Amino acid sequence: MQRSSHVLELAIFKVKQECVAQVPVLRAGLRETLKAFPGLIEYRAYCPMSDDRIFADLAMWDSLENAQKVAKAFNDGDPRFSEYMHAIENLTFMSHLVPEMN
Repeated sequence: MQRSSHVLELAIFKVKQECVAQVPVLRAGLRETLKAFPGLIEYRAYCPMSDDRIFADLAMWDSLENAQKVAKAFNDGDPRFSEYMHAIENLTFMSHLVPEMN
């Protein structure tokens, strides 16, 4: 079986109303924080096209192990993520995915 060259981490979440305007600055901080972890290939941030406050973050990691280390740090309340975590009203979806191998 061929091994995947990367892992996608997808998070879909709703931002608190009072934090929506801060999201670009918070994401700039998140981007810098993610770069401090080994294995980040790419990070992309997606904004809602309506006023529903649903955002998505997509990070590409070199391995599931590295992706899980960051997810664990986030879930364990690592202070580097505290401002970003504070802005999130609720997490709708978060998972790690690999490309389908043909």
